[in-house]
Amino acid sequence: MTGSPLPDALPDRAEVLTMLAAFGQRAVGTVPEDLGSLELTWLVAEFEQRYGLQLDLDDDRFGAVRTVDDATGLLREAVLADRAGARP
Repeated sequence: MTGSPLPDALPDRAEVLTMLAAFGQRAVGTVPEDLGSLELTWLVAEFEQRYGLQLDLDDDRFGAVRTVDDATGLLREAVLADRAGARP
């Protein structure tokens, strides 16, 4: 983990790739675009720790995240929802 994000920062693709690379201690360039359930579970745990947010994902929402871009969008939505006072 590289530390806490800036207060106004939103997770971007590069940060998501960095978090995913920590799963299996691999280079960022080797992270596949398609995510498996273990990678996604890892990513959610890393995100929650890094951002101090708890994601409440139902099976449908979890299953809809299949790519790095899907994951990036979901995590950005969670941060924005938290800032707006809504539950992610």
